[in-house]
Amino acid sequence: MQNTNGILTLWLAVMVVGIVIDLITSNFIFFNFSIGAFFAICADLLGLNTLIQIFIFLAIGIVSLIFSFKYLRKRFKNIPKTYPYESEYIGKTIEIKSDVGREGQVFFEGIYWTVQSDEPLKNGDTALITGISGNKLVVKRLEE
Repeated sequence: MQNTNGILTLWLAVMVVGIVIDLITSNFIFFNFSIGAFFAICADLLGLNTLIQIFIFLAIGIVSLIFSFKYLRKRFKNIPKTYPYESEYIGKTIEIKSDVGREGQVFFEGIYWTVQSDEPLKNGDTALITGISGNKLVVKRLEE
């Protein structure tokens, strides 16, 4: 009977830890295995052996993960990607301190950024930030 209580405690711990991790990270991945742990607890209470409990835990956790991933992907698919600094940086100007060509590095607001431009940028040019592509600032040279 002691072994059964230990397994039951393990499944309860897996379930609680999975829920807590997902509440902290908002990933909704570990929650699926919490569902599997719940069914493993049910299997333990029915007196099924540990190997069957592990199989139930994995099977239900993986199936739950597959279905929830499809649901979440469909639900969040149309959310536009926004970058934290995009709205703040777009429209600002950068003074180019050295020749960078069509792509190069500039120092902007305390950070070295890679910039992309349709035309070569030279020392002394001023460029307007028109967007962000990944970790690169997309700029356009301003005519003086």
